[in-house]
Amino acid sequence: MTLICAVIAADTPAAAEAMKVEALSAGAEAFEVRLDAFAEIPDDFSFLPTEKPVIATLRSELDEERREIFAKALTSGATYVDIESDSVLRGVFPKSRVICSYHDFTKTPAAWDILRIFRDLSSSGVPKAAFMVRGPADLLEIWKAAVVLKQSGDPFILIGMGAAGEVTRIRAADIGSMISYCAVRPEFASAPGQITVAEAARLGDDPIITAITGWPLEHTRSPQMHNAAFRAAGIRGRYVRIPSTAEELPLLPEVLRCYRIRGANVTIPHKQTVMPLLSEVLPEAKSAGAVNTILVDPSGRLTGTNTDIAGISATIADLRITPSNARVLVAGAGGAARAAVSCLTAAGAAVSVTNRTMEKARTLAAEFGATAVPRDELSAGYDLIINATPAGMSGFSQDIPVPVSILTPDTAVFDMVYEPEMTPLLAAAGDAGVRAAVCGKAMLIAQAAASFTLWTGVEADAAAMTAAFGGSP
Repeated sequence: MTLICAVIAADTPAAAEAMKVEALSAGAEAFEVRLDAFAEIPDDFSFLPTEKPVIATLRSELDEERREIFAKALTSGATYVDIESDSVLRGVFPKSRVICSYHDFTKTPAAWDILRIFRDLSSSGVPKAAFMVRGPADLLEIWKAAVVLKQSGDPFILIGMGAAGEVTRIRAADIGSMISYCAVRPEFASAPGQITVAEAARLGDDPIITAITGWPLEHTRSPQMHNAAFRAAGIRGRYVRIPSTAEELPLLPEVLRCYRIRGANVTIPHKQTVMPLLSEVLPEAKSAGAVNTILVDPSGRLTGTNTDIAGISATIADLRITPSNARVLVAGAGGAARAAVSCLTAAGAAVSVTNRTMEKARTLAAEFGATAVPRDELSAGYDLIINATPAGMSGFSQDIPVPVSILTPDTAVFDMVYEPEMTPLLAAAGDAGVRAAVCGKAMLIAQAAASFTLWTGVEADAAAMTAAFGGSP
């Protein structure tokens, strides 16, 4: 059984007592009291909670001072003291009262090295190691090490840090970790990727997990929206980030299976390259030539589909454009562009495609019966212009992907970028007085709601997702 361990980081005994009460009411089953958070270590340790297992932690280079403090903590009711792997205090206290810890804030080593670290730590107490998770490869190394550690039957604590490591905290029971460290409130998180006590209690040991993969993922709003939808539907579920480089993308299916992830969204730049990794690709995704949603069945079979099409259709409808016979320009030739071209040509629109690399534009246009047009040959007259490139997105080029001269009062503009909501293209569209202009927010919400329903069988609360769009995860 994995215990929900509330991290108590307060600067006074009174504040620590208040945090303890709050954590208990939220569902805490154990406590880590961070003595190093105190402005001054008190003489009286009666503030230590004793109704649940307690770990006393004090990070400091003053080992002799710590020796006295740890001894007092143990005699005052602490179940364990946390001693680092490189401390001279290893071996000073009874092994049964020590958690011997190791942290790597930069990487996760190979499974065999994780096991070597745990063998060393276990000589001094309950072994605890936390590693920074960077992507699928690190998640698999943690999983492989956990499989071996569980076979011993001895208690251990294994944690993946960072946003990509959050799934290891949610699946702590599967990993076999003795405890899962949780913040009393989000602002009190003591390590990257740490969830709150209340969230851990809400999720329980066997929640639904869904995810998003892509590179990079710093600006994605999907976790906020999906987690709001889970809460609104009363479903014990959590949506997590699994950033993946192109080199590690082939490891994604195994990560989804190992961590029992129900489904995943796929974003830039993997919507096309993920397709060969799947067991099946549904017709709508085949037509679009891109997958943005993966479903994982109980047997581990992965099916790819595309809910971007639903998002594009909903956004175009909001712009009051009838696709049939409409003149539409799509800028881009990646997965999002393919979804747009597929959707619009199927609806009878006359579609033109432009792209920085015209060879890609010509290939995409030829596949769907559209027309490829170089940027310097574009002219006014489009009913709708869609930006399906990352241009304007935070962290990407801020260039306007089409000539400003083709933005006219008879044109509507749909920029699929949603972060920021006002892009250089939309600013130029406003200056040109276009008929209507929208960012990718509506599309993102619509496709997210469609994915949520596919994974859970429950209609997503679009209002909750919209409200969470600008909120915290």
